[in-house]
Amino acid sequence: MKALASFILRGQSQAMLVVAGFAVLSLALPPFNILSGAAVALVTLRHGMQAGVVLMAGATLVVGLLAAFSLGNPAPALMFLTALWLPLWMLASLLRASRSLPLTLMLAGGLGLLGVLVVYLLLDDVAGWWHGILLQIFNPVMDEAGLADRDAILAALESVSRVMTGVMAAGMVLNAIICLFLARGWQAQLFNPGGFREEFQQLRMGRSLSGITLLLVLLYVLQIGAISSMAADMLIVLLSLYMLQGLALAHAVVAMKQLHIAWLIGLYVVAFVVLPQLMLAVAAVGLLDTWVDLRQRVAGPGAREE
Repeated sequence: MKALASFILRGQSQAMLVVAGFAVLSLALPPFNILSGAAVALVTLRHGMQAGVVLMAGATLVVGLLAAFSLGNPAPALMFLTALWLPLWMLASLLRASRSLPLTLMLAGGLGLLGVLVVYLLLDDVAGWWHGILLQIFNPVMDEAGLADRDAILAALESVSRVMTGVMAAGMVLNAIICLFLARGWQAQLFNPGGFREEFQQLRMGRSLSGITLLLVLLYVLQIGAISSMAADMLIVLLSLYMLQGLALAHAVVAMKQLHIAWLIGLYVVAFVVLPQLMLAVAAVGLLDTWVDLRQRVAGPGAREE
């Protein structure tokens, strides 16, 4: 990975090759989009906003030409630009200027909230729209299922459709943050070894975000039709940020107590098995950490003076 980061920073043509190449590969293997986005973020972090703009413009042109010749439609290039590269350019630019990881992640969450708001402004029945899409996807499965299984699938799809907007928005936010973390890690490897580890372990969101979270909880509890549905979707986005804060706290505790890395491995393994339940638990710890400095409490009373 360090070699790839060095190659990206060697020049604009090398960076453009990586960004465009992994973007094209991600059309077949989606995880490659992380490397494409991370390359944009790395160049922006290291060389600034203008270098990031030039890189995005060149990569959009290259991917657009390749898509036009191979697929007959340059639309994938615009998709990468608007959904991946441009948000990452914004996040990396803010992180470069502010050197504040919490502020940058709050911007990422804000973009996710804006996306949810736009969906609710454009669609009269958001859950119904998602339900129709999910039915198209799962119809072949239901055709082969028995009557009882079909009813169970329909009930599950109806439940999932109510939270799909929030899940998709949170997924896009987390994808962008993973790209940014990878780029920041590359930058630290090349120029400040160990810097990103310390930066991540100290991650704590601002208290203003917790105020917004509590307001959304209130709107959801009041059950005001579409407003409560939108609040629920927005809460999913914010919970994803607090989940990251909870994970950062776990990394910090393991480092402070010099625990074996197996504790972190176990946490991530469990996360893949029971993601929704663990996400809520870790996010709750992250939210608590916003108001109660749990790192300081774990470190002990003499840590601040040291």
